[in-house]
Amino acid sequence: MNYVNVKVGGKAPTRATRPSTVRRYRFVLISLLVGVGLLALSNLPTIQTALGSILTPIDIVSTVGGVKGEKLKETDGRTNVLVLGSDQRTSGYQVGSMLTDTIILISLGKSTKDAVIISLPRDLWVQSQNGGRMKINELYGSYGGKEGTGSEEILQAVQAVLGVPVHYYAVINFALFEELITTLGGIDVPVETSFEDFEYPIEGKEMDTCGRSDKEITEMEAKDYSYPAIFPCRYEHLTFVKGLTKMDGELALKYSRSRHGNNGEGTDFARAKRQQNVILAVKQKALSTQTLLDFTKIKSLFELYAKNVDTNVDLSSLRFFYTLGESVGFNTTRTLVLDDSSESEQGGLLYAPTDTTLYRGKYVLIPKTGDYSQIHAYIQKYLFD
Repeated sequence: MNYVNVKVGGKAPTRATRPSTVRRYRFVLISLLVGVGLLALSNLPTIQTALGSILTPIDIVSTVGGVKGEKLKETDGRTNVLVLGSDQRTSGYQVGSMLTDTIILISLGKSTKDAVIISLPRDLWVQSQNGGRMKINELYGSYGGKEGTGSEEILQAVQAVLGVPVHYYAVINFALFEELITTLGGIDVPVETSFEDFEYPIEGKEMDTCGRSDKEITEMEAKDYSYPAIFPCRYEHLTFVKGLTKMDGELALKYSRSRHGNNGEGTDFARAKRQQNVILAVKQKALSTQTLLDFTKIKSLFELYAKNVDTNVDLSSLRFFYTLGESVGFNTTRTLVLDDSSESEQGGLLYAPTDTTLYRGKYVLIPKTGDYSQIHAYIQKYLFD
């Protein structure tokens, strides 16, 4: 069960160029699953019964594309898919760099019929293929978000960190993620912890003075007022209550991205856990009978995908993703967040160095052991135990 630097032809697989008809209709799965993109993580007895003897949406799209299915790539019986959530916020009137602040590996077991979701922190310090070092969430943007290039960089970095091959990837813009959920008609998310966030930034308001003069701002800063107090129009107050919550796309995105929540929800690790729950909620709604039998809705999801998703999954893999997704049980989905605060046996394999001289003064996370060997061993056990 040893994973070793698996590549295709010496390079990570890249997205193939296809005729416009195929590009338009290919890839149902990625647009339907896991935050617009990913894989079914539970079996669907209701759907199997309902659709029994007729073509599934996947069959129809495959027929339109004129592509015969091929087996999914796998290693040791597992197919691994990297899901990246890209963020391109503005700063005043300027568009900021594109970051991949959501980095999740989903591993599906062909014979074990289980799914494992692993979240990597955005502050993880890694090496790029050209020898430079930076935070892992900066890799995609360092190549200008160019399709295939930045994705390959992160793919290689994730393989190095986790010690497992990445067979497929999908880069999903947060704006698309919001629209996907709205198109689905909303999702039901289990909020595990009640919290409030008084500092959720409002896009486009970053430079707004909120009617205050320069003198007033200087005086308030001297008195150590918080930024929400100085600039109330720049921030939104979010409140989430524990329990199953119906969320539209806008609310789900805020829940997934909130960084300043109280009650223990102000860390990137808590945010990663919330994102995993949102992904599972999207999966559940996307694979419901209500969605799969609504071909107008499916068409809308296709169009969202075609405009916004950078991926190396082609139409020929669709049927097999769909079939594998059907066989994976919801109750056998396991989630893991690599962090610097949990016990080692729970994924706490990183630490934040206090001396940041070597990291250009940035807050970063690095392996406790100095290399990735402990993480590799842990991931192997987590996937196969």
